[in-house]
Amino acid sequence: MSGSVPIMTEDHGGSGQDVLLLHGGGRTRADWEPFAGLLVGAGFRPVSIDLRGHGESGAAPWSWPAVLEDVAAVACAYELYRPVVVGHSLGGMVAALWAAEHPECRLAVNLDGHGNPTRPGQFAGLDADAAAGACREMTAFLAEMGQGLPESFLRVMREIDALDLFPVYRRARCPLLVVSGDALAFAAVFPDRLVPAWEAYCAWTRRELDAVTREFPLVRQASLPTGHDPHVEAPETVLRLLTEHLARPAASA
Repeated sequence: MSGSVPIMTEDHGGSGQDVLLLHGGGRTRADWEPFAGLLVGAGFRPVSIDLRGHGESGAAPWSWPAVLEDVAAVACAYELYRPVVVGHSLGGMVAALWAAEHPECRLAVNLDGHGNPTRPGQFAGLDADAAAGACREMTAFLAEMGQGLPESFLRVMREIDALDLFPVYRRARCPLLVVSGDALAFAAVFPDRLVPAWEAYCAWTRRELDAVTREFPLVRQASLPTGHDPHVEAPETVLRLLTEHLARPAASA
């Protein structure tokens, strides 16, 4: 329970380093079952969460501060000590925000949670007019895709669109690993006219992430030849990344 919102969780057992697992938008804690088994076998104690408004957790207005409170409440309820926080997509953005507020965290991991191209400055290589046009078309397309979805989910999407992750990364107070899948695989989702805009957005994301990791030693990155679900498509590789980055000496901010 977080405040008046019931938050459903699953303690997967095990012992050793505590790990909190946060799923992506529209998904549930069941996403983590195979990966949680690997974690237990590797000497971790994973606990997975249904984020508010998802799975068996209670419906409640979505805001980043409220969700961070939910995660903190779960960590407290299970008496988790300096838990590693691993999130996928939406959950990865929550993990990044957690890193900005919890210097005691040993490691936060954002698995392919990059948000949506909803600002003109997010299209590398396009002039101002072309970027503005790409932004309008992308925003309209994403709005069309959202038609018919529940208002609660649209609220989450609006929060995602309003979040600029790169200032969040720059505020990291503990080691933060950002893992990217092959974003160009998403190009098939878009009509042909929007593929160049998506590619420009992917280039911008890579450029900005490279800049952050050069400037801020607490922020690290890795790329995997997977789609959007590296924890499902390559769980052993994600586990290896997690253990390797936990073993790295802590960097200074």
